[in-house]
Amino acid sequence: MSAVPVGHRFPGGSRVVERWENWLLTDCTRRAPMTGGLLHPVALFHVPIQAAHTSIAELFELCEADGSPGSVTLLGYDWEYVQPLREGVEYRADGEIEAADAAFDDALVVLHDDVTFRIELTDADGRPAARVTNRWRFRRSGTAPHGAAPAPLGPGEPIPPLAVTDVGADRMKTMAALLRDPYPIHWDVDAVRAAGHGDRPVNQGPLNLGYVANMLMAWAGDGSIRRLTVAFHARVFAGDTVTASGTIEEVVEVGGELRTRCDVRLSRGDDVIVSGTAEVALALPR
Repeated sequence: MSAVPVGHRFPGGSRVVERWENWLLTDCTRRAPMTGGLLHPVALFHVPIQAAHTSIAELFELCEADGSPGSVTLLGYDWEYVQPLREGVEYRADGEIEAADAAFDDALVVLHDDVTFRIELTDADGRPAARVTNRWRFRRSGTAPHGAAPAPLGPGEPIPPLAVTDVGADRMKTMAALLRDPYPIHWDVDAVRAAGHGDRPVNQGPLNLGYVANMLMAWAGDGSIRRLTVAFHARVFAGDTVTASGTIEEVVEVGGELRTRCDVRLSRGDDVIVSGTAEVALALPR
């Protein structure tokens, strides 16, 4: 049985993202600043965690992982953008650890816990702003196994891909500071080697997802993303070149808004790094 405290509620609180921080965050994804003070979608990785008055380090502690190289793996995200998120706006956050599934070895020693935690953001008027459900794997040991809006298109049509060449370690360091992420594989080559991942820093999962978000926004416009649900399959390293791409599955109407439902992915050659689905508005709401 998992020792992770399922039902644990985070203290809750609020968070404002200032313009300088959003600029740095957006630059880390290698995109120009957002229009109209919009937050980059990848802000849903760290802003809810910090607004709920918890931290990545505290999640390590709650889930009995020591934070050493190889002790955490991102399994998947489900991020719903209920309304556009903006700079300078105070958002309140509440959330909890929803589930934990333990895996055991033959001696019934816990190898890892697959943990799901949820955080909801509301605006100053109490209206839902975003919902975040993250699934992370926490290992009990320090080693890991190796391993402007377009015209509507029909199902099967591709979304213009976005290539990211020579992923840079410098942005990984900036991102680690923005996220307040203590996990050393994003900047310390010795930690990367200790985790068995080679000798190049490992890109953050949120940055990998950020490339997918940039691809969608280049196609459909800033503020067009309504939902991202993805799984992580492999790592991206400093110096890699990756490509975000997608395919339209259907066009639907949701609450009077025309949306596409798309399959999306991030690939390095034939290797799929991130895969999942997205809902994208074909026109911004009035």
